[in-house]
Amino acid sequence: MEGGVNDPAPIPEPSPTHGSYHWVFERAMSAALIPLTIAPFAAGTLNPVMDAVLCAGIIIHSHIGFQSVIIDYVPDKRLPKTRAMFWWALRAATVVVAVGFFEFETNDVGLTEAIKRIWTAKRKEMASVEPVLQGVA
Repeated sequence: MEGGVNDPAPIPEPSPTHGSYHWVFERAMSAALIPLTIAPFAAGTLNPVMDAVLCAGIIIHSHIGFQSVIIDYVPDKRLPKTRAMFWWALRAATVVVAVGFFEFETNDVGLTEAIKRIWTAKRKEMASVEPVLQGVA
């Protein structure tokens, strides 16, 4: 600790690029998800490269979003252990989701094919699911 109680807090050296790379990457990732959401359906749902890129984009976008929530709402100075716990929980959740996407992509139909099947499901097929859903509600 330097100085006394009444001394002003040190002001960091200003930098025009501090934080801007992170901000630009966040916005670029968000903007990239728009065509990435449409491209697999345009290229065909059985394109594993497009599926993998879409899954990676979703994982990165979600991780950055939750990281921002932790930074904004869990103060480091007041709750250092809680913040560390949230960081590790975020990392663990990101790994679990990544493994889940990998398993779904390699051992099942894939993300875009599953979305396509849900989107084009006939009313008759959905009618068999409705009683189950009503019992849950």
